[in-house]
Amino acid sequence: MLSPNSSKCAISPHLRRNLLNVADDHVFDLDDLDRSIIALLRGDARMPIAELARRTDQPRATIVSRQQRLERRGVIIGYGPDIDPTRIGYGVTAFTTLEIAQGAHEATVTRLRGITEVLEIHTVTGVGDLHLRIIARSNSHLHEVLQQVTSIDNVTRSQTQIALSTELQRSTADVVASTTRRLAKR
Repeated sequence: MLSPNSSKCAISPHLRRNLLNVADDHVFDLDDLDRSIIALLRGDARMPIAELARRTDQPRATIVSRQQRLERRGVIIGYGPDIDPTRIGYGVTAFTTLEIAQGAHEATVTRLRGITEVLEIHTVTGVGDLHLRIIARSNSHLHEVLQQVTSIDNVTRSQTQIALSTELQRSTADVVASTTRRLAKR
């Protein structure tokens, strides 16, 4: 789950406040209506409440209540636009695995958060300690970003792979929408 301080997408102050009150490890069961609302919003995040109510055959008050509950519980964490980085000049995507000095996790993550081109930071098992997704305008720009990353004091080793193409890019909302479609076919 993305934390309230994640830079993955824009989170409104209202949603951020609500997220801070939900335990990170709490899992909520979604019912058919929750999944339907998420699937519809994935298709059109600006869909009016009246249209959501019509398409789910539910009263408007029910939809408002459910949507607010999904936000309050941190299931819905934002309504920001999905942006194709290549369309805005960021045609290079890279994945970097970092090994860091023991006990330096928080300090390293804090520094990495300050590098705009680092879109995701994952703590991982196996080889390496952190896995990053980075975008850049060119290989030269990627080199500059990697220089910033490797200049962080506690980074002891890095390994980077450049994506040649993106064959699939799916969001959690897509998974929920797919589950909704599968359940509807039963």
